[in-house]
Amino acid sequence: MAVVSIASAKGGVGKSTVAILLGAEFALDGYKVALLDCDLNQHASAFGLKAKLPGFTVLPDIGEKEVLGTLRTAEAENDLVLIDLPGGSSTLALKALQRSHLVLVPTQPSLPDVRDAMKTIAQIDDAQELARTPIARFVVWTRFLSGFESRVSRHVRQSLEGQGVPILQTAVMERAAFRAIHLTGQVPRQEEPNGAAADNLTKLMQEVLAQLQVKEAA
Repeated sequence: MAVVSIASAKGGVGKSTVAILLGAEFALDGYKVALLDCDLNQHASAFGLKAKLPGFTVLPDIGEKEVLGTLRTAEAENDLVLIDLPGGSSTLALKALQRSHLVLVPTQPSLPDVRDAMKTIAQIDDAQELARTPIARFVVWTRFLSGFESRVSRHVRQSLEGQGVPILQTAVMERAAFRAIHLTGQVPRQEEPNGAAADNLTKLMQEVLAQLQVKEAA
């Protein structure tokens, strides 16, 4: 169906967590999903060793030499391939971005994080130029606090929108359930399917799916 990269120039924004949660959500909806763990910390791979999710496979230790071959095989065998990219700029990331249908850029709603997000957007632009085909990209807010939008968050959002950077409507909220997945190997839909955390992820998956369908129809 599609290749989705999760990219960020900055560490600690929840990149691997977003990749895991999104992949698991698609798998629980019946899609066959592969997650390529290219991140040096290998958090997704550690989760994969604990998880019991039919249709969800984590491929560990994918480096620059392996990424294109592994991606080609994963595309042939799965409905959705997610790529958890390492932080910063790299040849590995540039290769993966060129093969992506959609790139998600996890970002916390702060000005320093947005500055780093713009570095990632610039790298996507480079990959798009090399691939000579449009690469859809969206910022996704992570560790977002519930309640009204703060003055800082509003300023950050307006700064991104002013530069033409689209933002997903669904933010990944700040929830203990999202941190717990690395301990339990279970995602919220397995632990508490009717809970707020599970609902948050269902909405995120539906929005990403809608964007992939728009891309497919284009």
